[in-house]
Amino acid sequence: MKKFKWCLWVTGFLVILLTASSLNACSFGGETIPQNRTKEQYEFEKTFDPMFKFLEQEQKDFNGLETYKSRVYIKNGDEVKRYEIDLDITKADGKGDYRIQIGENKKTVPVSYSNGKLHYDSEIDPLFDEEILNLVVKRDYFDSLNVKRTLRTGTTELSEIIYQPENNSDLFQKLKSKYDLPEETTCQIRIDHSDKTNYGITIQLTSKEMSVKIGLTIIKKRG
Repeated sequence: MKKFKWCLWVTGFLVILLTASSLNACSFGGETIPQNRTKEQYEFEKTFDPMFKFLEQEQKDFNGLETYKSRVYIKNGDEVKRYEIDLDITKADGKGDYRIQIGENKKTVPVSYSNGKLHYDSEIDPLFDEEILNLVVKRDYFDSLNVKRTLRTGTTELSEIIYQPENNSDLFQKLKSKYDLPEETTCQIRIDHSDKTNYGITIQLTSKEMSVKIGLTIIKKRG
């Protein structure tokens, strides 16, 4: 009788353990799929790994890249500002251009990039935000987001994931503070992959009166 009770106790414990495990995640082919992903979403998201790995780097590694672009778009009421860095990584010191457009006024200045810093060939104001240029986003941030929808088109070889908006992450709080956005602001993330070598992320912060869109693009060398 004691042996029977002991077996029941062990069986009950195992059932509880397995149930708790299944609530957190499920296993597929030896890998753990997060609870907030379907198997298809999980497998699809892995095709964006080059972008995730680049974003995680504290010191950006441009080996294997042809181009790196970083841009910020700010709309506040009727006022529109655009700032963009376009670097050709195949050239020494990552040479490229810094373009500003505020309203109808445009200006372009040649730049180079080394050791995480931009070097400008002539004076320009404002300088590009190097924290955005070297933006770090950890992989677990994406894991915490729910997927809103995915897109894959065979004709243009475009893949895209749009995540559900959020407003409580450390990344959101930092960007909201940086651009002095109001409390009702929300943040939505979109990642895309096209032409086999192009990867991008768009971070859009939106409130009633103001919108900030941050975009990063990497283009890998072919072959």
